[in-house]
Amino acid sequence: MRRMIFVLALISISIVCFINGASAQEKKAEAAKPAPEKAAQAKDAPAKAPAGKVLVEEEILIGFVDEPNSHFGLARDNFLKKDYAASAAEIRKGAGYVKLEMSRAASGAEAERALSDAVAQLAKLADDIEKGAVTSVDKLNTAFAGVEQALAFHHELKAKEYWAAEEQKKAGQDLKAASKHLENAMKYANEKVETGTEAAIKDARDIGQKLVEGTGWAADKVGKAMQDLGKKIEETGKKMMAPKK
Repeated sequence: MRRMIFVLALISISIVCFINGASAQEKKAEAAKPAPEKAAQAKDAPAKAPAGKVLVEEEILIGFVDEPNSHFGLARDNFLKKDYAASAAEIRKGAGYVKLEMSRAASGAEAERALSDAVAQLAKLADDIEKGAVTSVDKLNTAFAGVEQALAFHHELKAKEYWAAEEQKKAGQDLKAASKHLENAMKYANEKVETGTEAAIKDARDIGQKLVEGTGWAADKVGKAMQDLGKKIEETGKKMMAPKK
């Protein structure tokens, strides 16, 4: 009888130890889990960029579409005031935004090369202004027209790329940006905005806004707007490259 009681006691102790051990393991596992609130925060937290780099979401970057033009305008004003250091500084700020767009250039080397050339051109212009080697504001206008043209081309290609990927909102944002940069390019180049070009810019802007809003657009009209704007960007680029009479 005593032997039986002793065996039962051992069994009871083993069961209690097992239960306590299992409970301890569960507590450890539970403690290791992040709190629901912290887990959600970790999931929503932006990705960290490598040291010395900054990550910018496209949704944010596209909001600064007219930032280069703003700095170019200030550069012109400062140049005319003979504040050459300030003029060069504004040009370099504009070049910084062009560099950001290079990081999201469309597939293929064509658009990236155009933006890279634009950045190099701005860097040289800023250096030349500081050295006193630029005597006319016309040189600034020519450079800014070329940069705006490159940006228009870049955004046109991005719009087409996003449209093919069925990312309508992003396609609309870049289509609007392309129309804006084409307008700026023609302003700096002192090119007359003809009726056909004006219509292409307006259609691209209107269709782009509809794509952003997600309503009121038709696939055939989107394709036509992109095609028409692309032709005008190409035509404007050729005019700029043609020797001046």
